[in-house]
Amino acid sequence: MKLLQILPLALIGFIAMPQANAIDIKQNNINTCVSGAVKYKVADQNTATKLCSCTIGVRSKMTIGQMWEIESYAQDKKDPSSLPYVKKMQKDLQQCTVGLDLKQPQKPA
Repeated sequence: MKLLQILPLALIGFIAMPQANAIDIKQNNINTCVSGAVKYKVADQNTATKLCSCTIGVRSKMTIGQMWEIESYAQDKKDPSSLPYVKKMQKDLQQCTVGLDLKQPQKPA
């Protein structure tokens, strides 16, 4: 009986916990992308930030089910680019590059 009384408090505590982890992971991916783009001279810091924020944003909308379906296609040696959500994602990713001055990657010095 005491467990039933404690359970609502535990749920409130869980809900009240800071939900920063998902944002931190997304920001970490953006930072890693920016670092790589700058390191390989694909773009300057500002351009790389715009590109990476957009591409990580597009990729973050993919569901786990969609990732599994793409993986299944790959394991079956099928091309997942025919899937409707993959076509949309590719189009969205291409839009991320519009108006940006991007260069071919170069070896870091």
